[in-house]
Amino acid sequence: MQQVADRANVSISTVSFVVNGTKPVTPETRDRILSAIDELGYRRNSMARALASRKSHVIALIYPLLDHRHHHSFVDAAATAAEELGYSLVLWPIHSDNVTTEITSLIQAGFADGVILMEVQMEDERVQHLQRADAPFALIGRTRELDGIDYVDIDFERSIETAIDDFAELGHREICLVVEDLSGTPLARYSPPLRTEQAFNETIAARGLTGTVLRVGHDSASVLPLTEQLARHAPDATAVIAVHDEAAFSLVNTLQRRGVRIPEDISIVGVATSTATGDLLTPPLTTYQAPGSPLGRLAAQALIARIEGRMDAPTQMRIPCSLHEGGSVAPAPHGRAPLTKLLGIAAA
Repeated sequence: MQQVADRANVSISTVSFVVNGTKPVTPETRDRILSAIDELGYRRNSMARALASRKSHVIALIYPLLDHRHHHSFVDAAATAAEELGYSLVLWPIHSDNVTTEITSLIQAGFADGVILMEVQMEDERVQHLQRADAPFALIGRTRELDGIDYVDIDFERSIETAIDDFAELGHREICLVVEDLSGTPLARYSPPLRTEQAFNETIAARGLTGTVLRVGHDSASVLPLTEQLARHAPDATAVIAVHDEAAFSLVNTLQRRGVRIPEDISIVGVATSTATGDLLTPPLTTYQAPGSPLGRLAAQALIARIEGRMDAPTQMRIPCSLHEGGSVAPAPHGRAPLTKLLGIAAA
């Protein structure tokens, strides 16, 4: 820094003001300092900065090692937002057996100034532990109790309600919901499938429609029989809402291979998925796309504002999925035979 100051003909404190953004300097002086930095190849020492400020300027995004889904858009947006605010984001996988120990080490050892939690469960011990430790955190997702907690989340309730209403406007009266079955796993209390199913049942009842819920795991042994399960449990369904990418792929491919036309015989949409995923299918899947990028950015911004003491009221925001039309939705067919007959399956 002294070399930079000498070359720019300013004091070392003025260089510090520019490097750390602590005090304003004239544009001309700032340009001279930045030019000297470039000429000398100076790079900020993040470790020295952390020692001096007693802050790491690092935030950690915590996720379970058994995570079962893709989070590229969430992570990319959170990392970009953190960088814009002078922070770095690290991914910190945690095994479910060592949650409290690892989070304690992460915060108390000063590796990170705060954390973002993903794959949030209805009753989440990580949240409770962070509250007891008085550590800054933000959620991508929601727990049952949200008083004073910073969170951003997909508005699953509104997204499911919109998908049902869109189908109803096209004359569909019998709709099937396919959600993840996480029972028997450490994510059994993962909140999106629970909230999605509740919202589906409530909306179906309120609209006077008929609804069926199928809970399906992610392994091939669970997904492959889905077509038969749909036919047996909801033979007259003319529309399917899949909050499960593998299930949507399986249904679109298997139904058509066995002679059921999409969307002429049955319509299918994916909720909380990506348009890129839907475009891989034939016909392209109509999707209600997950708002991954906005949520990742908002979570990072809320956490950093909390770390820096710039926010009193908690950030609590839900963003619904946005509709991207493909080719898998049509008006309800009239007089269509039951799926069991179309597929040649004996009725239950």
